[in-house]
Amino acid sequence: QETILNSSERAGAYLLERFAGERRELVFLLCLDRKGRLLACKRLAEWDVASADLNIRKVVEMALLTSASAVILAHNHPSGVALPSRADVQATVQVRDALKRLDIRLIDHIIVADGDYVSMASSGLLR
Repeated sequence: QETILNSSERAGAYLLERFAGERRELVFLLCLDRKGRLLACKRLAEWDVASADLNIRKVVEMALLTSASAVILAHNHPSGVALPSRADVQATVQVRDALKRLDIRLIDHIIVADGDYVSMASSGLLR
């Protein structure tokens, strides 16, 4: 059965399940086709934000390998606070700009914490 993640709400609900009970900080990349169908959910890393540039390359590779038209980044904050840090926002903008050159849209970056999530797109941080 196909998973359609064509809204922040749908992606958020999907990711809440993915991160449930997770104590380590993880990063996922959701690769989508033009209609928002999930092509792949790849675990990129246990994230150390300082090494975000390494992840840009991985994100681009995975998006290309899955022939994604769009992607959603996601990670969790085991601390329990879902608000994006300045480093989160900077890394997200770098990924967005790298993907844009390849005509792949970064739709959102969703941060999950404690049964809740924050969508950077809905928060206006991806403009």
